[in-house]
Amino acid sequence: MQLQTNDLNHVVRRIPKDVRALLSKYHGTLFLGGGFIRAVIAGETPSDIDLFGVSKDHIKKMAEELQATRGGKENCLLHHTKNAITVICNGRMTVQFITRWTYTDLQGVVASFDFTVCQAAICRDGAEKQAPWISLASERFYIDLSARRLVYTHPVRDEEAGGSMMRAIKYMKRGYTMQIGSLAGVIARLTAKIDQNKLSLQDEPQVKRVLHGLLEEVDPSIVVDGLEVVDDHETPNGDFGLEDAVL
Repeated sequence: MQLQTNDLNHVVRRIPKDVRALLSKYHGTLFLGGGFIRAVIAGETPSDIDLFGVSKDHIKKMAEELQATRGGKENCLLHHTKNAITVICNGRMTVQFITRWTYTDLQGVVASFDFTVCQAAICRDGAEKQAPWISLASERFYIDLSARRLVYTHPVRDEEAGGSMMRAIKYMKRGYTMQIGSLAGVIARLTAKIDQNKLSLQDEPQVKRVLHGLLEEVDPSIVVDGLEVVDDHETPNGDFGLEDAVL
C-alpha cells in the first residue's frame, strides 16, 4: 500500500531542504522511514528523522555530507553508536543515519519497524527536479494510526531486547494505546533474552534486576551538551558531551 498522495506531499514538504536534497541525490539508495512520517501525518511534532541506506559505508558518507552542508564540524557533531550516526546541530532537526540495519528497498525498511504505526517509508525515484517521490506503507498503517493503537509486528532483526518496550512506553505517553496481545509480544521479546540456564524465572528479584538492565540499555532519553535528543536506537553509557563526540 502507498501513502495517500496528500499525505506523501505533506511529508515531503516537512522534510528539511538539505535532507530532501540528499534523498534526491541518492535516490533509490537512501530511504526515510518510521517516526517522522507517523508524526507528520498524525499532526504531531517530529523529534528527528531516521534515514536508511544500502550499506554502512554509503550511510557514513551521507552523514558526513549532511554535516558539511550544515556548516561542518564547527556547527554540527556526528555522534556514532553501534546502531546509528546521528547528525546533531543547534537549531536544526536531528537526523539519524541508521547503520545497524541496511536495506536495498522500501519493502525492507517498512518490514523492519516493530509497530504498524511506524511502518511507512519514502524515497525519491530519480534525481531530476520533476522526479516523483514514492512511498510504501503496511496495510494496517492508517487503520492503527487513526486509532492511535500500537500493534506489535514481531520484526525479525537483531536488536536490543528492551527496545520495543521503551518505544511502547514513549508512544503511550503520547496517548497511544496497546492491546493485550501486542503487550504480550513485547514482553515475550524482552523475556526471551533471559538465560534460564543461569536464572530461574521464579526468582522474581533477580528477574527484575535483569529486566531493569535490559531496559536501561536502551533508555531513549539522552542529553548531549545541553541539547535534548531522542535516540530510539541506542543510548551511550554515561554522560556524553562534545569532547566525547567523534567528529
